[in-house]
Amino acid sequence: MLIYGIHSCRHAITRRANDVLRVYVSNKRPIPAWMSGVPKDAVLCVSEDIIARMVPKYAAHQGIVIKIKDITSRDISALSDTPPNCAVAMLDEVTDPHNVGAIIRTAAAFGSAGVILSERSSCSVNSSVIKSASGGTEVVPTYVVSNLAQAIEKLKTYGFWIVSFSEAGSVFLYELDLTGKVCMVFGSEGSGIRKRQLDNSDFVSKLPTNPDFTTLNVSTTAAIAFYEVARQNGFQA
Repeated sequence: MLIYGIHSCRHAITRRANDVLRVYVSNKRPIPAWMSGVPKDAVLCVSEDIIARMVPKYAAHQGIVIKIKDITSRDISALSDTPPNCAVAMLDEVTDPHNVGAIIRTAAAFGSAGVILSERSSCSVNSSVIKSASGGTEVVPTYVVSNLAQAIEKLKTYGFWIVSFSEAGSVFLYELDLTGKVCMVFGSEGSGIRKRQLDNSDFVSKLPTNPDFTTLNVSTTAAIAFYEVARQNGFQA
């Protein structure tokens, strides 16, 4: 896997230095001090043209790319051992890597216990997701499941309440008691959360938006939801 951008690379190197296979740094920039844990023979100073050819077109690589072992997703059974007050996010058909990355970044900022993805209907944790997450993928565990409905049933046995988000929700987010274990389900901006996930939810919530303009980006909705859960649970940074 290739990771690019200063924040993403810094978090990956400082947390998983032993997984780093190669580092490509622009010969126009000094080598950052936080790269001290990487063996010198693994660091190559190259032109920015070479770096630009390694990443997606127009990507903001900031003069650094690292080749690193893939991030390993965890088994959802690990969530059976989470603390009494915690939140996870479940993404149903959220396929835009920038949205997935932004949600993971927010999850990291508010101390989430994880983000659950579908192996068939969600974007995988790729280099674009990692860049958008700005290091969040190194902080927040990701769980990849084959069936979201079955995952919801498992989470319920682990003590999680299931809260889905929809503009047609029956209750405002701030009206819910979000203390305890909460799984928040977010759907795509096009079709939203699929019916089976909605039917398996304990609550279908909405945000108190302007009635003349109710639509929010899914990552923005997730950010508001994570903040409200953290606020109710007295999260301390």
